[in-house]
Amino acid sequence: MKNPPVFILGSHKSGTSLLRSLLDSHPELYVIPFETHFMASLGRWVQYSYRRQTPNENFEFSEILLETLKKYSNSKDRQTDVVLSNILDLKNATDILEKEKGIKSPKDALQLIRDLMPLLLPELGDARGKRVVEKSVEHAEMAMELYHCFPDAHFIHIVKNPYANFVALRKFKSKDQGYPLINKVYDSLENGYFFLDKNKKIIPNYKVLRYEDLARDPKQIMTEVSDFLDIKFDKNMLEPTVLSKPWSGNSAYGSINGISSKYIDNWKNEIHPNEANLVTKNLSHVLQSFGYEKQTILKGRWRPAKGESLIRFLYNRFYSFYLR
Repeated sequence: MKNPPVFILGSHKSGTSLLRSLLDSHPELYVIPFETHFMASLGRWVQYSYRRQTPNENFEFSEILLETLKKYSNSKDRQTDVVLSNILDLKNATDILEKEKGIKSPKDALQLIRDLMPLLLPELGDARGKRVVEKSVEHAEMAMELYHCFPDAHFIHIVKNPYANFVALRKFKSKDQGYPLINKVYDSLENGYFFLDKNKKIIPNYKVLRYEDLARDPKQIMTEVSDFLDIKFDKNMLEPTVLSKPWSGNSAYGSINGISSKYIDNWKNEIHPNEANLVTKNLSHVLQSFGYEKQTILKGRWRPAKGESLIRFLYNRFYSFYLR
């Protein structure tokens, strides 16, 4: 296949946006600067907790895509995937999407998005001769179907220390609602690790990398990524950008200039014993597989977490028993 796509996979707050931003300015790549969720918009069954939906063959792809674009256009939350408010040009895109009906295949869906991008974001330019790069958190579940549709596609799955990922995702979900229900946090991480384990054994062009390695030695890891994608290493791959402009990140720890390993171990000071014990007891195989240190069981899990309501406290502690 000429110019096969690249799919970035990984859970929320695992480093997927950082990786995408490092590919953003590469001259051989056409990086879509937001999560399209195009497989979910086709009505696919999604188990990932924060994107869950049942299958629906009656979904009208163009209508759902337009709703997704409108949400991005109105969002100003720095911790979301990317802030595109006041940037997306929806007028021309709306005219086109209202005429596009009956799209059912991933190939047609991705092609429509590819054709639509210059209208949405004129500064992005034309995709001709370039490989499209797309990332959506739930696509690890659909990687086998994507591989079937795009047999020459490349998949890059990024993982983060499960303890750190738990804290980062919990902080992200706490900002609007207080301390969250941890079953959704845990289930989201477990979902990603489960499909990673399946995908890497079956899909040939499937690279796995650790967020910590990328943060500590970006040149080495991005050189490996360029070799994997069979593209020339470019110095721009060491500078995170969105639409070729510097990007300060969507970290739960605040804005970051460039790539930084500054916050890699911050989770140790912020993780609650109940969270740590969930990871230690139930994801030890993940820790071992990716070379992360397994923590000892911590005392204090019955202590309420900051911002945790009484009802959520009870739910979260009983959930811990449920997983035993």
